[in-house]
Amino acid sequence: MAEEQPPEVKAEAREFMSNLVGSGPSPNDFNGGDGIDMAAWKATYASSAKDDALMEKFWSVYDPSSTSIWTMVYDEADSNENLDDTVEIVKEFMSKTESIKDHCFGVMHILGEGLEIEGLWVFNGEDPEELFGANEDTSWYSWSQIGPDATDLVKKAVTGFLAPTDGKLDGKAIRNTQAFC
Repeated sequence: MAEEQPPEVKAEAREFMSNLVGSGPSPNDFNGGDGIDMAAWKATYASSAKDDALMEKFWSVYDPSSTSIWTMVYDEADSNENLDDTVEIVKEFMSKTESIKDHCFGVMHILGEGLEIEGLWVFNGEDPEELFGANEDTSWYSWSQIGPDATDLVKKAVTGFLAPTDGKLDGKAIRNTQAFC
């Protein structure tokens, strides 16, 4: 059983999670606007070094009132047996997302010896509901929204996916990366 934490540790953890996750825009704040020009952003991502300049470009086009950022984690990672088959799971997920390519962008990494799959998706709209309708494989993943405000913690999390340093995400070696471009 986990050890009970002192109140100050609990308060610090609550503040950390609040800054990372946020409460999301209120319905009045989310105007649905045009969002990101996904074709232009995908071309930028595909042709760029995965560095600070890429992240500056991302934050210059991100608008929390019309765009949302979501992370995903594959729930069945313990059944991944080899890298090639795991890459195929990711590629199939992306091919089933093709019908909404103008509305989203995603990067999915295969991590560590356990072949865990984690990804980051950006949607024009307040949630990935359109993806859920277009791709039944979304049910194999746990989804969490980050932001919407571009706090330092949100920027760090997004940078970890889009421009990872030292070939790692959260300390785990990235074995393969697929981008929905």
